[in-house]
This record gives sequence, C-alpha cells and structure tokens, in this order.
Amino acid sequence: MPPISQWLRWPERMFFRPEDERIYAAVRIAFATVALLNLIFLWPDRQVFFSDAGMMDRAVVSREASPIYLSIFALAGSETAVTCCLLVTALSLVLLMAGIGTRLAAFWVLVWHVSYMARAPLSTTGWDSVLRSFAFLVLVSPAGSCWTLPAMLRGKIIPALVSGHGLILMRLQVLVIYWQAVLSRLGNPDPYWRNGEFMSYFLLSHHARWPGAWVHEYAGLLTGVTYAVQLAEVAIPVLLWVRKTRWWGALLGFALHAGISLFAHDLGLFLLSMMVTYVAFLRAEDVEGMRRWLGRRQAG
Repeated sequence: MPPISQWLRWPERMFFRPEDERIYAAVRIAFATVALLNLIFLWPDRQVFFSDAGMMDRAVVSREASPIYLSIFALAGSETAVTCCLLVTALSLVLLMAGIGTRLAAFWVLVWHVSYMARAPLSTTGWDSVLRSFAFLVLVSPAGSCWTLPAMLRGKIIPALVSGHGLILMRLQVLVIYWQAVLSRLGNPDPYWRNGEFMSYFLLSHHARWPGAWVHEYAGLLTGVTYAVQLAEVAIPVLLWVRKTRWWGALLGFALHAGISLFAHDLGLFLLSMMVTYVAFLRAEDVEGMRRWLGRRQAG
C-alpha cells in the first residue's frame, strides 16, 4: 500500500504536473478567435442590447441580477461609451490572439463577458456561458511565450513545460457543461427529454431549420435520437479525458454539435465555442505530430 505521503501529494501530481505550453497557446488562439466572432455577431445590435437607450432597462436588469449586478455597462451606458467598450474588447481579443499583454488582455476579455451577460441576459445563449467560463480559465492559466507574435519576431524558441492546472480545470469545465445539461433535464418538470419527445417538438418549432409535417413520419426515430443525444453528452467528456479515446470523443462531439447547427437556426457559434473547449484535451504528442506534419508540408 502506498505511504500516506504519496496520497497527500496526489492533488499536486494531478493539477500541477507539467504540460506543453503549446496546448495553452492553441486554446488561447482558438478562444480569442471565436470570442471575436461572437463580438462581431453582437456588434450590429450593441445599442439595442447594452446602451441605456436600448430595449432592456438597466435598473430592472440590475434589480433582478442574482446575486449581484456586475457590469462595466453600469458606467458605460451611452451609445458612444458602448461602442468604445466593444472596440476596446475587439483590440483586447486581437492582442490575446497575438499573445501581446496576454494577462491584461485576458482580464479585460473576462470583464467583457461578465458585463454583457449581466447587462443583456435575455439576449444570451448557451455559447455565451461557455465563452465566459473559458475567459476565466484562460486568465488563470499559464500565459507562456509560445506561438506569440513577440516570440515569432525574435525567432524560434523551444516550447517550455508549464503547470497543467489550467488544462485540468478546462477539462473539468467541459465535463460540468455536458453533465449539468443532462442532470438538469432529469429534475425538470418538462417531460419531453425523459419520454423521448423532445426532438419531435423541437423540429416542429420555429427554432428548427426545416419544420413541417415530415417530422410526424419519423417520430419513432426521433425518440431514439433524443435518448442518443443524452447518452452522447454523458460519454463525450469521458472519451475526451481518456488519452486513447480522446479523438473518438472529439469526433462524437463534433457530430453532435454539427447536427444541432444543421437542424437549428443560428447555432454556428455554439458549435465553434464547444470545439474551442476540445482543444484543452490535446496532448503534447498531438501538437508535436501537427508540427512535424506542417514541417513536411513546407519541405515538400
């Protein structure tokens, strides 16, 4: 039986074991890219959502916030201030992508996600929560210097090994996202996920891309799909976490979210946001394999 000292060191070995900093760099770049796309998506409606002249009264939103209202838009309520806030966020995302002032840029990006979700809760969707959680995780993760513009300008550098706590937290967050979704349905008074009718009702609703009478002809199949979606959501984080099955987990997750995006309106950003979370499951050998593949392509 292992001595007690080894058991006491288990959290340290799990959360702070060395990881290739290039994995963090890949997460940072992927996250900043998708968050910038989300910002572009919100840009046309910025005054409607975030300014004091918009459709949501700030006093009401502040009063209903739980447990506390935290938003930069409590100070920036004019149309000009809202526009400036989004422009600063866009610049911060570009800097985060380039690895310039990474920590400060990541902090502002977190402030942005917390702020706009608090200011306009009725306009937010599932991918906003995913991006907000990863904004925090990117902030508390090792920044590193790999795959940054300053490092590229200096020339080739050797990737370092850094603490893996950020990747562990990201992987745990992915598990929480999927399993919380499944568990919340079990306690929901709405029976449609439990009795298998959810997909039929969804495809008949205005959210579906092709609603119509054809749905009734495939009711039995759609019942199976409803249960299969929930099984997939349970399995995906487990498959991703296990080294030997992580690519199967990524393939299953992509198929699930691509199917959702195909049959529903305006959920492309949800697909991209979830694919960002999968980057945290990369291993050093994956990054090294991609580096060698790119080297062969350039040499050829």
